[in-house]
Amino acid sequence: EGFAMISGTSMAAPHIAGIAALIKQKHRDWSPSAIKSALMTTAITIDRAGHPLQAQQYSGLENMILAQATPFDCGSGSVHPRGALDPGLIFDA
Repeated sequence: EGFAMISGTSMAAPHIAGIAALIKQKHRDWSPSAIKSALMTTAITIDRAGHPLQAQQYSGLENMILAQATPFDCGSGSVHPRGALDPGLIFDA
């Protein structure tokens, strides 16, 4: 994107909670595990330009670089709310 985003659990939690509430509204019989599965299995790992998600990393000289993100950087990826409403397959553990 060309800019640094504020990220982390405190920024993601309200957004994910809202999306989870919308999924629960559509699928009232789904468990929390099923909702989590829908969110994770429909997440995307590419940006709007079709490139892999990037993560900020610091080189040995403390210079910030962008590198391809790993699951440790972005979890399952960027949430795809529309896809999560109709995921096709969910894992309800």
